[in-house]
Amino acid sequence: MNYPSLFGFLISIVAIFVLFFLRGKVKNPYVRSAWRCSLLFFSMYGLILVLVFLRWKYYQMQLDTFDLNSNGTIDLAEYTKDYRNVRDKVLIDTTRNLAFMTGAALSFLLAGLAFILDLINTRFQLKNNPLKI
Repeated sequence: MNYPSLFGFLISIVAIFVLFFLRGKVKNPYVRSAWRCSLLFFSMYGLILVLVFLRWKYYQMQLDTFDLNSNGTIDLAEYTKDYRNVRDKVLIDTTRNLAFMTGAALSFLLAGLAFILDLINTRFQLKNNPLKI
């Protein structure tokens, strides 16, 4: 895992723990909606970063299978077209390098949509039955 993704993952884990610590202190239904959506944001962000890391680790393991004599280098006899394809996936991996930004953007977009829908749902529930919430 590269450093920006590692920092993003650590921030998401710490934020999830802080949100679970603050769970009992949230009484307002609108703030509870924000709490749920921020929990959704940080959990999705961490999940995206973990999935990108696992994909990169899979390519690394696949690349290691081409080293037939296990000396740590690829000799001319081991250098094949399949090796070049996997090597290019590992070396030119913009998905892994930009995962911390694109994961944050995608998580923010989906959590924002969930927040808007949750606010609308909370408003209708408060309008119909103010004692329930």
